[in-house]
Amino acid sequence: MALPGNSKLACPNCGASFPSSGPELQAMEQCPACWRPTEVTLFPAFDWPVTAGATAEKVVMDGEATCFYHADHRAHVPCDACGRFLCALCDLDLNGRHFCPQCLELAMTKNTVQALERNRTRWDKVIFALLLVPLFFCYILVPVTSLAALVLIGMKWKAPGSLVSNTRVRFIVFAVLATLEFVGGSFMWWMVLGRSR
Repeated sequence: MALPGNSKLACPNCGASFPSSGPELQAMEQCPACWRPTEVTLFPAFDWPVTAGATAEKVVMDGEATCFYHADHRAHVPCDACGRFLCALCDLDLNGRHFCPQCLELAMTKNTVQALERNRTRWDKVIFALLLVPLFFCYILVPVTSLAALVLIGMKWKAPGSLVSNTRVRFIVFAVLATLEFVGGSFMWWMVLGRSR
């Protein structure tokens, strides 16, 4: 485990110190002491220097704006959600937007701030399952499931994409596959129904 400021990393197996530079750590395949297979993944902030947080300044003059939560601290910035004045201590900066602790907690529970999202439905995988599963288990349903996939693509086209990959390209590929499956499945139904007459 690395502490801020790039302190030493150690092998969880034997406790031996790992190299301190990022490129050397990422190139490691095994511990240099016990030879245990090791993979190190570093966050970009690993090499950043430690910076001290802002301190809340005390109010100096009468009539000066104060923090909503700390009446004796000078206002630093207003909350972008509720407008309350915040001191440097209460200001929670999130990708350039400033929140008070209460609004940030509310945003986390309501999932209204994209940077705070922890999970999101992968509609591309749902659509892929609609296209693939009937081909193996019940090919009679192919026209129905492919049409359902096309409808779902239309409904979820503007939905936020995945947190880990680009789903728009997959939507386009799956739309083409769904159209082909729908046409092929409908033709199959037409042939089966035509022979039964």
